Amino acid sequence: MTDVAWVSQDKIYFLREIDSEGSELWLRDAGRERKLASNADIPDHCGPLDFLFAGKPGTLGVGMECDGFDRLISYSETTGAFAALLDVPRAADVALSDDGGSGYISTGKDDCWEIQPFGDAVGSDLIDWEDYSCRLGKSAKSPVIVGDGSVIFAATNDPPPEQLRADERRVWRLMAASVERGGVEQVGPELHGFPDLAVVPGESKAVVTVSFNGPAEVLEVDLRSGQSRRIRQTDFALSLSVSPDGKKVAFVDGKGRIVVQKLSS
Repeated sequence: MTDVAWVSQDKIYFLREIDSEGSELWLRDAGRERKLASNADIPDHCGPLDFLFAGKPGTLGVGMECDGFDRLISYSETTGAFAALLDVPRAADVALSDDGGSGYISTGKDDCWEIQPFGDAVGSDLIDWEDYSCRLGKSAKSPVIVGDGSVIFAATNDPPPEQLRADERRVWRLMAASVERGGVEQVGPELHGFPDLAVVPGESKAVVTVSFNGPAEVLEVDLRSGQSRRIRQTDFALSLSVSPDGKKVAFVDGKGRIVVQKLSS
């Protein structure tokens, strides 16, 4: 398994790698797993399934890796239908606004990461993404759009490690940009290792994974106080997704399994 998205209470979607050429879309529903679709089952497919993201309630987002761009596809749990949303530059993940036509993409190359807005993205006038660019030796990744108009992301001022992810020693920080804050400010602790993040419904708390030379920690971070606490230590953690009720988080471990962890109340 390479990616997960928790869209409705009992349903976790995930990508299962079938060979070096691509993955299939699967669904875990109340503990039972079944194949939902392969590339050929999705209209307007142009390449392998690449990543998942949660859209509006009851809607799954799928990213397809095409020739020089990614195609974003939606899947409705109500109708069981796929529909093309829009094409965006090559991305590792995406944060889509409620309008479905704007948001942010995160791209990575040689462990240098950048965030790019597209369309009329929420909060894009508050952030100069050039300040977090690879050109300046910095990185930013994992954008999340929250309901109050904030954009939360992870950023570092340190250059990429010479041996890439295996030698990750950068110090990352959780950042937030909003009109209320008057710009960009740090909202969480320093993270010593490669981060990924998801925001808990209610938007006062985030869940962050931090990987350093193999071992990984899963942290809860209070976005108001900046305080954090470790809720799990594991061999590896990738692709966070929080349940709609905000009580659990799912991620992929080092053996490609979906792990579900309870969050504090």
